Amino acid sequence: MHPFHNHSGKCLPLFLIFVFLVASCSHMTPRVNTYGVPEHTYTYEQPEKVGDGWETGTLSEVGIDRKKIDSMMHAILGGHDKNLHSILLIKNDKLVLEEYFYSYDRERLHYLASVTKSITSILIGIAIDQKLPADVATKAYEFFPEYTGTKWIDQKYPITLQHILTMSAGLEWEATKYSRRDSRHTTHQMYASGDPMGFVLQRNMIEAPGKKFYYNSGLTILLGGIVKNTTGLTIDKFAEQYLFAPLGISNYRWDKFPDGHIQTDGGLSLRPRDMAKIGYMIMNNGKWKDRQIVSREWVTKSTQNHIDAFGIGYGYQWWIGKAKNNNQTIKVLFASGHGGQKIFIIPQLDLIAVFTSRVFNSKGHSAPEGFLLKYIIPSIMPPVSPLKAIQLPPQTLDKFVGKYKSDELDAVIPVFRKGDKLYSRASFWDKFELIPQNQTQFFGDSKNMGEFHANFVTNALGEVKHVWVYFGFRGLQFDKIE
Repeated sequence: MHPFHNHSGKCLPLFLIFVFLVASCSHMTPRVNTYGVPEHTYTYEQPEKVGDGWETGTLSEVGIDRKKIDSMMHAILGGHDKNLHSILLIKNDKLVLEEYFYSYDRERLHYLASVTKSITSILIGIAIDQKLPADVATKAYEFFPEYTGTKWIDQKYPITLQHILTMSAGLEWEATKYSRRDSRHTTHQMYASGDPMGFVLQRNMIEAPGKKFYYNSGLTILLGGIVKNTTGLTIDKFAEQYLFAPLGISNYRWDKFPDGHIQTDGGLSLRPRDMAKIGYMIMNNGKWKDRQIVSREWVTKSTQNHIDAFGIGYGYQWWIGKAKNNNQTIKVLFASGHGGQKIFIIPQLDLIAVFTSRVFNSKGHSAPEGFLLKYIIPSIMPPVSPLKAIQLPPQTLDKFVGKYKSDELDAVIPVFRKGDKLYSRASFWDKFELIPQNQTQFFGDSKNMGEFHANFVTNALGEVKHVWVYFGFRGLQFDKIE
């Protein structure tokens, strides 16, 4: 049968043909109306109060500039980011923005990826609050007597619970050079091993714990085992009793390994409103609705910067960044998951922002961070004074030309001059101009990094030694190597 004939053989009305065509492509459209027609205009509506514990309000009530949020929404509905699934904003204790895209809605669970790590850290804190015979200084091998025969246990590695929480255990673990689906990726190998806990406990220790950050999902898997071995409850049951029930969270899902262990590194799915409850509780020192769920002491410790990680701070499975706005530095605490799952917490602005996104084959982390920096923070802060560019002569620009290396990222970037302008390149496709602000400071906009600032540092002879590059919430030093 022809697709535009019904079962009786009669032609469908032209209007219904149009709706059919639009609806068939609606998965590529951020939002459609009840007829399946794409929505390209935006009208703000106050989030609905549904009895889940959230008070709601309007943007104007809490001092958020509607124009900035409207601009963000028009960009999204115009297809600016085809990976975004939701944005929620909570300010002054009220849910004031709740928007969903690409068929997602309030009730649909969303896979959190590594946001799960930050929630697992909370559960460790609750377990320690319960006066269990353990603290962050406890040696990790003491938690796993059933794994006698592994290197950690038999050699009594000096790795503590704090080293696990801060991903500074000093283990041999490759998680940045290869994609997650590459068989050379150590986390891929752990998942394929059939015994993830044993796999981690058998890894070699290649340097002293506490010295360097290595992103390691296997360490977070161990946290689930620690909860089970110290409380007698698997971490999913422990979370249900001591975290989710007190927060009024009843709809969630944990993924498991074939051997039954919980995927505490990235296997939790929640609704965005419930993700926001996690953020709100942390911003309020462990309290929700006047109930202390995790101690203030644990929240303080776990959200402190314990180690530098790729140009950003890292606590107990929480990331700590800084954003600059109109010469003010704003601390941004956040949980972060692959593809752009985010819980941003900004106590200085009394703000929580939640983003969910397509997990795989997406833009990754840059899009939510970009929306936060370009639209959301400016909607609350005073207007930013535009940066003023100056002109530098070619001979001055030439002293910045060369190659610069970041040991932390194991990356080299070039700086080169064309005519009277200075450029750099983050990839083959991402060439960008460094616009001079003064004799040593530059700014610009990169496809990969977004807006950035570059501060070149010289010695007493005026020779360039290195450059600090600030983008998003990060600051990285690149040393001049030639």
